Amino acid sequence: MVRAIHDFTYDGTFEGLLSVYIKCIAMKVRPLDIRPDFMVSGKPFEEKYLYVRTNPGLADRFYRYMGQCASARVQQMMIDCFLTSLPRMELDLYEFVSRAIRFGGSVADDYGDETMRRIQMAVRDLYRESQTVVQSVNLYKQGDGVSVTSLNPRNRVLPLIRHKILNDPLYDDLLIYDKRHCLLLMRHGSEDDIIDIRRLPIPVIQNPREVYEAFWPYVTGEREVTCRVRGDTTHKGSLPYGRGADSLEPLWHIA
Repeated sequence: MVRAIHDFTYDGTFEGLLSVYIKCIAMKVRPLDIRPDFMVSGKPFEEKYLYVRTNPGLADRFYRYMGQCASARVQQMMIDCFLTSLPRMELDLYEFVSRAIRFGGSVADDYGDETMRRIQMAVRDLYRESQTVVQSVNLYKQGDGVSVTSLNPRNRVLPLIRHKILNDPLYDDLLIYDKRHCLLLMRHGSEDDIIDIRRLPIPVIQNPREVYEAFWPYVTGEREVTCRVRGDTTHKGSLPYGRGADSLEPLWHIA
């Protein structure tokens, strides 16, 4: 007898998580667990997880469909929830998405639902922390003028503070390292992006100088990325941009 799959893993991106939701809907199953692949790979329980390959085009259509069947506010809450530190973020967000498909945009105002209360409180904490971080961040210039610092926020605040930081005329090239979530906010010349670096060999970082020495060569292409990916293949090349949390819609902004 074929065992029913109820546990899923994905690449850790927003598009990847939406791809899992699409898979669950297509299989007509309710997920019992959803985890990023870096939390599952090599663990004894890896075999019970079904890895869902990210389909950015399909994820984008699903995201836009949520705006049509629910509302733009539901879309925004989906993205905001993804950035929070909710312990069961993937499952809570799946419940929210499922309810929005069935009942429309009114679910965003359902303060009596326990899942919605958790999401709303987590989103409030996300925005409070973002405001605090953007007001207190200090960047330190290195020898070639690159402004660098490291952060350790509870939530993934870099997408929310991105434009505020990049629009500051005091900084040209810059590098901000979120060491808790392994994300880099970078600007090099005319290019800027948020980069997911979980698959890089990440050293222990003690100060901004070490952030610069560890990661700036990848940003500039002076050092190649060599890292294991799912299966037996190895990826080599410059650091891939667009693997952060903001690849679908640039909705995060703090004025």
